[in-house]
Amino acid sequence: MKTVKVLFTTMALLWLVVTVSFMIPVSLGLTPFLLISKKYYGEWILFFFAIISAVGIYPLGFLYRIVKWKSFKSYLRKVSLNIDIAGNIVVGELLNDNFITDTSAHRFGVTQETISDNLGENERDETLTSFGKRFSNLLSVFDFDHARKSIVEDK
Repeated sequence: MKTVKVLFTTMALLWLVVTVSFMIPVSLGLTPFLLISKKYYGEWILFFFAIISAVGIYPLGFLYRIVKWKSFKSYLRKVSLNIDIAGNIVVGELLNDNFITDTSAHRFGVTQETISDNLGENERDETLTSFGKRFSNLLSVFDFDHARKSIVEDK
């Protein structure tokens, strides 16, 4: 197991070197944003660094966890939940425009909420569009009544 640890750590460090090397030209390419707005320049740099790092590190971490196999079912559940939360933030505006009516009180894109939670709340309140209903029904094929079971009451 020690060899596996060294191998995966080395690969992760190499990816970090690749990421930093790639970020230098990206930073230079974003220089016009620095001249326009210093506030957005830093956000763009952090965004690209996060994306590039994730592309290499996430698969390595996932493979490493498979090799270790310790608490893998729990690990998959946590990863799925966080992908769902991130997806809610990333595509929130798109979902607001296509999955729910204008009268909905439960908007997508809220931090720490899942897409399924918002679908369930809107399904319960009957504020889903036909496209939103179809998507909720699709989720129910894999997990019956998934959206409604995913509702976490807001505080």
